[in-house]
Amino acid sequence: SRSARNAPILVITDSDVPQARISTSGRKACTSLLVKACYSGDFTKGMQNESFMFLEVQPVTGRTHQIRVHLASLGRPLVSDPLYGSQPMLGEHKWCPRLFLHCSRVTLK
Repeated sequence: SRSARNAPILVITDSDVPQARISTSGRKACTSLLVKACYSGDFTKGMQNESFMFLEVQPVTGRTHQIRVHLASLGRPLVSDPLYGSQPMLGEHKWCPRLFLHCSRVTLK
């Protein structure tokens, strides 16, 4: 079943790369989430007992880095996310050298 992450996001533009975080002083943000599959095990050398989820995600609002911030705040940062990921997993960049976020469809209203 679909769930939602409702948490306000504050964008900080003090540096060359804007960064965002969950904050009560931020703007309303909502992301719809659906778990499509779960994976766990030893995917590459040194990554024993890691778990991953394949998600269908829909941003209801359109905030800067919204998907990345909401997933990281749930303890599930995107694979290879250098900005919002926690500690880089050993070997993560060998099998996924770029941010693992893909768009399947874009709709404009």
